[in-house]
Amino acid sequence: MRVSQRLDYSLRLLTALAQQPPGTLSGAGELAESLGLPRRFLELQANALAKRGLIECKRGTGGGCALARAAEDITIVDVVEAIDGSVFDAPLATGAATAEVWQQAGTVLGDYLASVTLADLAARQGALDAKRAPMYFI
Repeated sequence: MRVSQRLDYSLRLLTALAQQPPGTLSGAGELAESLGLPRRFLELQANALAKRGLIECKRGTGGGCALARAAEDITIVDVVEAIDGSVFDAPLATGAATAEVWQQAGTVLGDYLASVTLADLAARQGALDAKRAPMYFI
């Protein structure tokens, strides 16, 4: 399985939004800068995610983006299906042993991705960020 750049950027954006306090709006510019992503590409992904009901965006001064639902209620499989359409795209020839292998692999992958939420990603990202933060000793 190949993870598209669109999917990776979308998950990174959603993870960053999941780390924000509920109801906090984050602007595309600040999100792009903090994530090290191109602003225009991030804006396109935000629009796509908003159309699929995963985030809400408000334009204008004081605007920005926030999750449309609680981070605990959005799974990775929700995001994959919103961006790529399906979790595992493989040829499924009728009566072929390879089709059975691909079907089983897709089921296992789908089950795993359905068990991971944005809250899980946000917590793990917080732990990774804490490890990278500089330590100051006095």
